[in-house]
Amino acid sequence: MIQKRNLGVDLLRSLSMFMVVVLHVLGQGGILTALDAAPVRGGSFVLCWLLELACYCAVDCFGLISGYVSQSQRFEWEKHFATWAQAAFYSAGITLLFRLFVPGAARFRDVLKACFPALTGQYWYFTAYFCLMFFLPFLNILLSHLDRAQTKSLMAALLALFSLVPTALDKDLFFTRAGYTFLWLTVLYLLGACVRKLDLLGRASARACLAGYFLCVLAALGMKLLFRPGPGPLTPMGRFLRPDLLVSYTSPAILLSALFLLALFRKLRVPEGRPARTVNFLAPLAFGVYLIHTHPLIWNFVLRDRFAALAQLPPLLCAGGALLAAGGIFLACTAVELCRHRLFLRLLPPVTAGLRRLAKAPQP
Repeated sequence: MIQKRNLGVDLLRSLSMFMVVVLHVLGQGGILTALDAAPVRGGSFVLCWLLELACYCAVDCFGLISGYVSQSQRFEWEKHFATWAQAAFYSAGITLLFRLFVPGAARFRDVLKACFPALTGQYWYFTAYFCLMFFLPFLNILLSHLDRAQTKSLMAALLALFSLVPTALDKDLFFTRAGYTFLWLTVLYLLGACVRKLDLLGRASARACLAGYFLCVLAALGMKLLFRPGPGPLTPMGRFLRPDLLVSYTSPAILLSALFLLALFRKLRVPEGRPARTVNFLAPLAFGVYLIHTHPLIWNFVLRDRFAALAQLPPLLCAGGALLAAGGIFLACTAVELCRHRLFLRLLPPVTAGLRRLAKAPQP
């Protein structure tokens, strides 16, 4: 029996990608850098950092979703081959376009290297996921054989060893590098699967999940504002705590905010009809948005400090401008990814069928 997709989780996937774009508009776009450098940190600083921290859990959401849906999906190598082909298409294609139309931006050997994005580290998330996918069948076997008590123990160990203890000691004990590694993506995958097996927060109301999310965001924001260096004397606690202690994919505040969002959206019932069709349409395109706008050449030539001027605007206009810019990038990348998606729907089935026949061919 084929299980019906959880459209609430698919909606969270698309929302998380939009949040990722917001993070990059604020960060790589230069808004936060300009606000941090300003002599007076007023309403724009607070509002933009609130927006930043509200979106910071997006990457954790992606990792959790991967583990959460793994319990209802059969492992398929063809699907992972399609993901690799998608990444290679954008990595090499965008590099080639810069090579042709932006003098000096890329060399021909850069185009060749871009054909192997996982081996060259073009995209940190894809590189981590590429490594993880070879272990997914074994991780799924492990998860399927754990009883409830063992699943609880696994989840407690993951939370303590990779989030709570390193944050409390302010030390990267197990080399997760603030979450930019294969190890952290594996932790998220396992946590997402544990959430499903344990039905974590299954009895919590939507209001409680939303409140938990905002409390985590406000905790990280409070740390940022209370303990930041400034012209006045530091508070006693400020001598021992960094303002950015909780601004990390591995911090408890960010991880818990992602867990609360997953708990919230998995209960969401998307109405049939146009809303459901819209979610089904957008969800498969989310990863393409990431691959396009974080390509190293677009990252450095197009996005870098592109929106820094917004920091000069009043708080609401500054934050609103960042959201509008992120929305424009999201929609433009979605349109490009839609074209690529339709092209691959025609090209990949014959390729995967040929690979399958080749694998089954008798050896001489």
